[in-house]
Amino acid sequence: MRTLMAAALLVLAAGCRQPRHPHPELIVEEPSLLKPAIDAANPADEEQLLEGFYEPDPGGWRWAAPEFTISLGVPGELRGREARIECDLWIPEAGWPDLAGMTITARTADRTLGQWRAARPGAQTAAFPVPAALTGEDAILVDFVLDRFIPPRGEETRRLGVVASKFRLVAAPR
Repeated sequence: MRTLMAAALLVLAAGCRQPRHPHPELIVEEPSLLKPAIDAANPADEEQLLEGFYEPDPGGWRWAAPEFTISLGVPGELRGREARIECDLWIPEAGWPDLAGMTITARTADRTLGQWRAARPGAQTAAFPVPAALTGEDAILVDFVLDRFIPPRGEETRRLGVVASKFRLVAAPR
C-alpha cells in the first residue's frame, strides 16, 4: 500500500511539471514490467505500442502512422546512464517516392532526442541518443514524428509511415 501511495504521489508530482506530455491520458500501470526491447509484431509486446500503430498485416509486419508512441522499460544496468533507442524499420521500395529523404524525430515530454534521415528504401536501423537524465525512471515514453508519409490511395485509407519492427533501449556506445 505504501508503494502504491508513493507511486501516486510521483504521478501527481510529475503532472505538475511543465511542459505537459502530449499524452497525459496514457498511464503505465506497472512500469517495472515494461521490457527494454519490444517487437512490434509480437502480441505480448503490444501494450508498449501506445499510439499510432495499425493492426498487423497478414504478412506479420506492422505499419506505423506518421506519428507513433512507444514505452520502453529502463533496466537497472542503464539507470542514470546515457543510452540510445534503436528502431529497426523497413521502408518499402514502392513507397520510396513518397518517403524519400524522410526524417524521423524522436521526442520525450520535454526534449527532442534527435532526428534520423532515411537515405534509401529497405531495412535499416534508426538510433536516437537518450541522455542520462531520462534513464533514472522505470520507463521512458517516446513519441516519433515523421515528416513524410504515404497518403491514402484507392482502397487504402491509412496514412502509412514506416513498417516498424523492433525497438530497444541499449547502452550508449563508448
